[in-house]
Amino acid sequence: MKSPIAFFAFNRPYHTLETLNSLCNNQEISQTDFYAFIDGPRKTSEIQLIENVEKIIRSFESKFKSLTINRSEINLSGAINQKRGITKVLSENESVISIEDDIYVSNHFLAYMNSALELYKNSKEVWHINGFNYPVRIEGQFECFFMRSMQCWGWATWKDRWENFIHEPLSCDPYYLKATFTKKMIHEFDLNVRKSMFWSQVKDNASGKLNNTWDIFWYSFIFLNRGLCLTPKVSMTRNIGHDGSGVHSTLDKEYISSQLNQEKITNFPDLIQENFYCLNEIRNYLNKKNRLFTRLLKKAALIRDQVSWLRRIQVIIEAAREK
Repeated sequence: MKSPIAFFAFNRPYHTLETLNSLCNNQEISQTDFYAFIDGPRKTSEIQLIENVEKIIRSFESKFKSLTINRSEINLSGAINQKRGITKVLSENESVISIEDDIYVSNHFLAYMNSALELYKNSKEVWHINGFNYPVRIEGQFECFFMRSMQCWGWATWKDRWENFIHEPLSCDPYYLKATFTKKMIHEFDLNVRKSMFWSQVKDNASGKLNNTWDIFWYSFIFLNRGLCLTPKVSMTRNIGHDGSGVHSTLDKEYISSQLNQEKITNFPDLIQENFYCLNEIRNYLNKKNRLFTRLLKKAALIRDQVSWLRRIQVIIEAAREK
C-alpha cells in the first residue's frame, strides 16, 4: 500500500503544473491517493490564479488512485494550511508524503519515500524522511544516511510521530524554545555552522519578524526528542520556487539548477545513527556558502555607498552650475 500525498498549493499555476508533471513521472502515482490543499486569496487579484491552480490539479485526476481537493475560502497562511493538511491526512492514514507546489521531484522520489516509510515505521528514533539534500559532493557507496536536520522540500513522516508534535501545546512556542535551549544545544541545532540558519528562525518567530512558519518548530521538536531524519546523498527534489515568486522564496539559481538523483535508491542504512561524515560535509558546504554570501553583501554595500557619493557630487556640481 502506497502512502498518500498531501499537496499544498496557493497562487502559482506554472509551478503547480511543473511539480505535478514531475510527480507523474513516478510510476507509483497511479497507486497513490492525492490530497490537495489550496490556500485562499489574500487579495482579489489572486482569485483567478487560485482558480487556475485548482483546474490544473483537477486535470491530473486520472493519474491518481483518488483525488480529494480541500480549498480554503480565506487565506490561512502556509503554516496553518500545511499543519491542518498533514493532520487531516494522518487522521485517515498511517503515513504521509508532503509536497508543496514548487517542489520538482525525481522520477524515483515516491519509490524512495514509500520504501523508507515502510522500512523505518517501527524505528521510533526515525522521525522524518528528507527528500532534499544540499548540493554538496559526498563520497561513499551509500545512497542515503541519517542526520539531525529536517528539510521540508518534499518530505514524509508517520502518524504517531506527527501526533506527538501536534498534541504538545508548547511545540510551536518560540519563547519556550528560547528558555529550553542551551548554547550548546543551539550550536548543535544549527549543525555547528558559523552563521545561524535555524535558530535565527526561532528568534524571528519570537520577535514577530516571522509569523508564517511551521517547519522550524517541527524540526525543533524532532531535535528535542533526539530524532533522526533519513536524507538522500543526492537530492530527490529541487525547489523551483526560489525564483522570487513565493511567499518565503528569493532568487537562488543554485537551488533552481541543483542536480536531481534519477537513480532508484535501494540501499538503506541498517544502523540508525547520525552520519557525522555527511554532517561535516554539509557543514563545510554551508559555511562556504555563507562566506560567499557575506562577501557579496559587502560588495553590494560598497557599490551602494559609491553610488550615494556620486549622487551627492552630482548635486553639488549642478548647484554650482546654477550659481
